[in-house]
Amino acid sequence: MKKNRMADGLMKGLQQAIEIEKGVGKGRERTRALSRPAPKWTKKEIKKLREEIFKMSQPEFASLLNVKPPTIRSWEQGQREPDGAAARLLEILAGDVEIAGKLAS
Repeated sequence: MKKNRMADGLMKGLQQAIEIEKGVGKGRERTRALSRPAPKWTKKEIKKLREEIFKMSQPEFASLLNVKPPTIRSWEQGQREPDGAAARLLEILAGDVEIAGKLAS
């Protein structure tokens, strides 16, 4: 019984696709905007954010970002760059300094 319902659903979907392709039926269209990529961070920008904006040591800043202190050190020395979620988090923190207080508590 379940196989028949599944097959019926698949057949109905295929029939609708054929009708849409022929211009007889109308399908649903969804458009979604994707977020732009997180910005690239230079070692100077990261150090400035940590020292001048947040006035934190490397271990404190690492704790805020939930990374290890050597990660912060490697970013500030230019050996590595923050990517993915870390780059996005830096962007958010730079745009809203008060959010750090919410994260720290």
